[in-house]
Amino acid sequence: MEKPLAINITELAKVMETVKVHTQPLMVGFNRRFAPVCQAIKKEFNNTGEPMLINIRINAGFIPKENWLQQKDTGAGRIIGEMCHFIDLMQYFTNSEPVKVFAECSSSNNEKITPADNIAIVVKFRDGSVGNLAYLANGDKGLPKELIEVFSGSKTGVINDFKEGVMYKNGKAVKIKSSGKGHKEEVEAFINALKSGNDSPLPFRSICLTTLTTFKIHDSLYTGMPQDISLENGLNGQEKQN
Repeated sequence: MEKPLAINITELAKVMETVKVHTQPLMVGFNRRFAPVCQAIKKEFNNTGEPMLINIRINAGFIPKENWLQQKDTGAGRIIGEMCHFIDLMQYFTNSEPVKVFAECSSSNNEKITPADNIAIVVKFRDGSVGNLAYLANGDKGLPKELIEVFSGSKTGVINDFKEGVMYKNGKAVKIKSSGKGHKEEVEAFINALKSGNDSPLPFRSICLTTLTTFKIHDSLYTGMPQDISLENGLNGQEKQN
C-alpha cells in the first residue's frame, strides 16, 4: 500500500488488530531505505560500536492549504503523509526503534501558510542514536530537495538528492553511485518475499512505529513537550490533533 499506513491512531489500532488475524505480508511504500545508495552507506556503518547522528534536510516546497494532502480526513497533512518517509529512513540506518520525539514548527500570521510544513524534529532511538529532520516548505526550488547526512564511528555518509552519495572515511571522500530512490528495488524485494513465502522486507512493527511517531510529532507540537513512543502504551486514547 502507499504511505502512510494510517492517518490517525484509531486507524492504526485497527490495522494492527487486523494483521494479528490475517498473516499475509503487508508492505508500505517507504522506498528510500531500498535505494542502492542508502544500502551502500548503511553497510559502511556496520559494527561501528556507537550510536548514529543523522541529519535530514528536506526542501519540500509549498503546498497550499486547499490541497487534498493538507486535509485532515484525506492526506492528513505533511507530517503524517510525507515526513513518515524520513522517520522510516532513520530507523533503517540506526537499526533501532524510536523512543522519544520533540518538534517545533514555525509561527506565522500569514493565513496561506501551514505552520507545520516548516518544522524541526528530533527523534531519540533506543540505541542512543539521534535523528534531526528539518522539513521546509519556505525554501527556494533551486535548492536540491533532499540532503541526508549520517555520522558514526569517525565516518560520515552523505546523500545528495539521491543523485550522488559520498562516504567520508580515513580522511578521504569516496563517491557512491546512485540510481534512484529505491522504487524499483522496493517492489522487487516485496515480490521476491511473496514468491519465497517470506515475511515482508519491511518489518510490520517498524512501519507501525514510523506511523505512531508521526502522530507523536503532532502531540509534541500541541503540548510543547517531548513525547514518548511506545506501541505497547501509545495507542491508549486519541491523539490530540487527529
